[in-house]
Amino acid sequence: MQIFTFRDHDPAASDAILTVGNFDGVHLGHQALIRRVVDEARAEGGHSALMTFTPHPQKVLRNKEVPILTGLNLRLRLFEGLGLDAVYLVPFTRGLAAKSAEEFVAEYLIAHFRMRKLVIGYDFAFGRNRSGTAEVLSDLSGRYGFAFEIFPAVSLGEEIVSSTRTRAALRASDFALAEKLLGRPWSVLEPVVEGAHRGHELGFPTANLQPQDLLPIPFGVYVSRVRHEGRTYGGVSNYGLKPTVGSEGPTLETLLFDFEGDLYGELLEVMPCHRLRGEKKFPSLDALKAQIDADAHQARAWLGGQGAAG
Repeated sequence: MQIFTFRDHDPAASDAILTVGNFDGVHLGHQALIRRVVDEARAEGGHSALMTFTPHPQKVLRNKEVPILTGLNLRLRLFEGLGLDAVYLVPFTRGLAAKSAEEFVAEYLIAHFRMRKLVIGYDFAFGRNRSGTAEVLSDLSGRYGFAFEIFPAVSLGEEIVSSTRTRAALRASDFALAEKLLGRPWSVLEPVVEGAHRGHELGFPTANLQPQDLLPIPFGVYVSRVRHEGRTYGGVSNYGLKPTVGSEGPTLETLLFDFEGDLYGELLEVMPCHRLRGEKKFPSLDALKAQIDADAHQARAWLGGQGAAG
């Protein structure tokens, strides 16, 4: 799979069955839509392509941090696993948001793709004030000469699979429901960054991730599973501001069980799977150390009861 920042590509490579969207979560509905694009492109000898936006449009339009289900590193890995030929990352700006649906189609989709077909999800609209509705796009497809398809919703039980439903599950620490909606455990995939080494000084060396966006889980301590180089380890993670020692922004800090080695700079996938407690400030580092030890014992017991891989 090729990855391009929009406009930084060779138009001759495009003969696209294209989908456009945020795809935050890459949940079961997104996966089904993307497979439709990939299968049709392969059947017709075309080029399967996906256009998405960075940062998330709501982060720009609302001028505030928006919890993101799936960071860019993981989204790209999932897109590749679904068989896409190319992903185009469009820098989202207020200028882009101000364009009409027709301007977006003409300037972005037609001018830079030999687009055979556009496939969008049932609830996706783009352009100024979300004016690019299905009706408008159907009209534009006739005028600009591309096929157009609305992909239907995918349901789980009696409710539609959606990013909103998945976020609600994670806010409630219902990791089992989130896994069903996503078709995989919810996880964070980021490089390990160097911290202040306080964990090592306390006797609990941790791997620190600095997500680019807010995570959809509440601050607190979680039992985790951690993937690294094909192996899965148990662990205990703290997501938040580390009030006892202080932090400039939210971090995901994980103590891996039964692991030795240097992880700095490597991509690590952390899968919180059970909430132990909320984040709290302790009166001393000794009190914090005692609580970390208790959290680790509780996490090991929970994982043991689940038959965790090691």
